[in-house]
Amino acid sequence: MGSGGSLRYRAVFTDPAASRLWAAATISYLGDFVGLGALLLAGYDRSGGHPLGAAAVFGVQAVPAFLVSAGIGPWLDRIPRRGGLTVLSLLGAAAVSLPIIAPGLWAVLVAAGFIGGIRTAFNSIRTGAIADGVPRDIRGRLVALVTVSNQASEVLGYVVGSAVALAIGTGPALAADAATFVVAAVLLTGLSLPERGRPRDRASMTTGIRTIFGDRTLAALVPVTWIGLTLGVVPQTLATTLSTTDRAWVPAALAAVAAGQVIAATVVGKTRLSERVLGEFWYITVCGVAFMATAAGLSADRVIVVAGNFAIGLGFGWVVAVQTTFVHVIPAERMAHVTSTMIGSLIVLEGLGAVAFGAVAGAFGVATAYLLAGAILAAAGLSGIGYGRAHPQVLDLGRSHPPQSLPEPAASGRLPGTCSPSPGS
Repeated sequence: MGSGGSLRYRAVFTDPAASRLWAAATISYLGDFVGLGALLLAGYDRSGGHPLGAAAVFGVQAVPAFLVSAGIGPWLDRIPRRGGLTVLSLLGAAAVSLPIIAPGLWAVLVAAGFIGGIRTAFNSIRTGAIADGVPRDIRGRLVALVTVSNQASEVLGYVVGSAVALAIGTGPALAADAATFVVAAVLLTGLSLPERGRPRDRASMTTGIRTIFGDRTLAALVPVTWIGLTLGVVPQTLATTLSTTDRAWVPAALAAVAAGQVIAATVVGKTRLSERVLGEFWYITVCGVAFMATAAGLSADRVIVVAGNFAIGLGFGWVVAVQTTFVHVIPAERMAHVTSTMIGSLIVLEGLGAVAFGAVAGAFGVATAYLLAGAILAAAGLSGIGYGRAHPQVLDLGRSHPPQSLPEPAASGRLPGTCSPSPGS
């Protein structure tokens, strides 16, 4: 990492709010993926070994995520940031404890559903906290570092969680997840943010969508992003099918996507890709090609899914750029609501994608599922490139959205009142 990039990343750790938000996210993410690795295998095993069992762990999160996004989304910017984040962390600890004490597939799915709703609210409020209390010039670095933490935790968490679940059962992995929720809550109680005023206009249920599509850049970027998000957990869902033939490879196949995303997020976070929308469309297209290349490799050896998932993870680096684009252009007073809209749509689309492509894998084979996913994503990326070239004004992020500095500190030293999509709390 070059000296300039190192200094910019170091600034995240010297900012009190940014460093505490990063630390809480990192600890919580590690537990989340230990627990998720266990939940995926529990869903697969408790459904009798059908790919839809693991897919349902993602799919069941859709309804709670939508209810949070549509139902309480308009109020998320009115909830105190620190208190909201702390309470949601404790609720997450309670939710993941359910499958420890209750047998059957239903307990796994109920826990996953609660986590879907909690995750939507938590990440939305956290993004609002970033907009409120983190200086603009390090927000992109914080988003990148949080994403790196998310994906690094996913690598370690999937390996540890699935390995522990395979060896001694899901209980210890889920207990570790609950413990990290509690530690994150303790960290967040010390979060210091500037006082902020409530939004002048009360938001409605459609404010998030109207804010997104009222911006010409996001109006072009979001539809393509939604298609990409539909495929966000397809590689992990399909990786569980190895447990019937190559069980020892399951942890590596689950972690491979995240390993690729760690590298991609680190690199993308040092670039200005978030201000180059055409580059984001190209990146999405390359990600689709990685899916199709994996499908071709599976005809030779099923274990190629590990290398393929790693390549797909590298391809998903565009998510970091898109997240940062949102932080740049959405007003801080609407950040939590807009983020809840996107996270709600992320969880809904991930769930639908997991179920749909799990069904395709069950009916036509895993390679067909990868091939279809890649073709859809590449077509979406190419469509975005074509639209951007035909309407160059949507690509001019700098002209459309001039940088907005945070307010100058008041005499008291405090700022006057005025975030991933990964999974996790």
